[in-house]
Amino acid sequence: MPPRHSRPTLSALICLSLATAVVAVPAHAQLGALRRAAERRVEQKAEDRVQAANLIEPTFDNTTVEITAERLDRLQSALERAQSRRAAERQRYEQLMAQANALADSARLSENERERQAYERAGTTYSECRSGVARALNAEHDRKVAEIQARMQRDPVGAQNDPKVKEMMTLMQEYAAAQQRGDAAAIERAQARMMSVMSAATDSASLDRAAAPKCGSRPSRPMSLVRTEALRARADSVQKVGNALLTAAAKVKGAEIGTTDVQASMIEERIKSFLNGMRQDAPITRTFTKAEYDLLVSRRGALKRAASGSE
Repeated sequence: MPPRHSRPTLSALICLSLATAVVAVPAHAQLGALRRAAERRVEQKAEDRVQAANLIEPTFDNTTVEITAERLDRLQSALERAQSRRAAERQRYEQLMAQANALADSARLSENERERQAYERAGTTYSECRSGVARALNAEHDRKVAEIQARMQRDPVGAQNDPKVKEMMTLMQEYAAAQQRGDAAAIERAQARMMSVMSAATDSASLDRAAAPKCGSRPSRPMSLVRTEALRARADSVQKVGNALLTAAAKVKGAEIGTTDVQASMIEERIKSFLNGMRQDAPITRTFTKAEYDLLVSRRGALKRAASGSE
């Protein structure tokens, strides 16, 4: 008697149905992805034909050179090597970024808002007082100059016996001679000495001294602010080192593609502008010969992989 086969239970049928659905869904999704990829390729080809009609003929010179198949081969290899260099430097970059973030966190913890605001208020008060002193000194300077000029007009001979007038006359002659020579440094020195003779403050330190009796000393920066700013400066410096590390690793040298460094940078910039998409408002994205454009279109996928590691 042949063995009896038990009828499948309801739960077994449900499991079988679910298993069939699980197998079917990935296949359906895969077909959908393939269809969308095919549609994108058709759209891209149509767009390429439209863009080819809008190209701007480039001018080749010491900066911009023609993108040839040979240069493109060498550039692709150089970009792939640059990706490897970036990958090799990634760990060091991440260490530097972690260090920069730790310093920035320390800066935030070091900050004392109350002391900072008090310092800023004191600085504003001092600055306003000092500006008033500077205005008064300048007014006094103008008054003395006017007084000397009036004395020279009243009694030119007698006025020349005044030591201040003699000194001013000498300085004015030096100033005029410096102007004739076009000597900017000598002009600046003569001006500073003339201001000094008339007792006007000529630099920041002199003005601070002149303002001290009325305004007091310049406010000292609180240590919390000094520490915070120092930590922030170190964080910025470390971050710049990290960014420079990756930038240098990704940089393509002219020697790698048989051009100057400037020409290599321009080739790379033109290709990246093409990969990012041609735009009417950005001439660099459209400035190619037809031969260059066709070459870039044919290599688009490979160039994207070389430049970014993905298509």
